[in-house]
Amino acid sequence: MDFLSADNLAGQNLLSIVSRGSAIIAELLRLSDNIPSVFYLADKADQAKYGPLLHDFSYLRNMELYENRISSDPLLIDLDEEFRESHMQLLERFFKLFESVYKYVKDLTRYLEDVEEGVYIQHRIEDILASDSGKQLLAEAYYLYGLMLTLMDNRIEGPVRERMLICYYRYKGSSDSHSAVCNIFRSSGYLPSSQKRPPRYPEDFFARLAPPIPLA
Repeated sequence: MDFLSADNLAGQNLLSIVSRGSAIIAELLRLSDNIPSVFYLADKADQAKYGPLLHDFSYLRNMELYENRISSDPLLIDLDEEFRESHMQLLERFFKLFESVYKYVKDLTRYLEDVEEGVYIQHRIEDILASDSGKQLLAEAYYLYGLMLTLMDNRIEGPVRERMLICYYRYKGSSDSHSAVCNIFRSSGYLPSSQKRPPRYPEDFFARLAPPIPLA
């Protein structure tokens, strides 16, 4: 049976994962071209105006303090509400992007585990690798995973991701995947504009989401 035939569940499921990966890359490129400048807090005016609202993960260590500062200032309360109304839709898209990368790798890992456990009858890893189309799809699935994380750290830098994730959390609350998404996409210490790279970068960044089970 051809690996990509319509009735080959193993082939169709892997094809679906890879297709989803390509869609995630496309969305990442779209969104990263439309990051509101305020999330960079690059100039003093933005820092003075929005600094009390936009926080990195240090917010999680003292949420009550930060929230009290806002709730005790009527001007900040109004600004916070205005910011939520104008940015919430975009924040939801960014969070869905971050979450989709997490789910992609989880689903790829689950697929490979299913193969090893014999869920797909007559399709072990060795059988998939023996097929040209199967081997190509597996290689593409791993490539897309690496590309997602590489693009993420180069196009949506760590401090911006943290501000977006905290902002989303403040306005929407937590979810089943929120902690895992935050763990993966917290700042790696790498900044595209810097000549320096953090120690063990990008190895430590990639290790946050353990790669799928080895093929060898």
